[in-house]
Amino acid sequence: MHLLRRDHQFEYRDFLGIDQQARADVWVSTDGERAVVVLHNISHTDQQARAALSSLNYSWLPYLLRPDTQLEVLVLRPADDEGAKARAWVLPLSA
Repeated sequence: MHLLRRDHQFEYRDFLGIDQQARADVWVSTDGERAVVVLHNISHTDQQARAALSSLNYSWLPYLLRPDTQLEVLVLRPADDEGAKARAWVLPLSA
């Protein structure tokens, strides 16, 4: 896999209707059949991550990836001041 885009800043509207800022990295396999999107600066909720991914699906990802690309989405939660380690979780995608 190679890095296609790094630290792309984008805006999305969360499930409460509030505009939020986030960042994304896109990794793509050499044959273009698989891609991994890593979302940064998203609160650790499934709804927020889905809203951010939806925004990317309409504005940015269709121009970078083939329509038949298998997409996996990771949501990165950075380490906090209280000593919690950095974690990533996979956003379950529906067909």
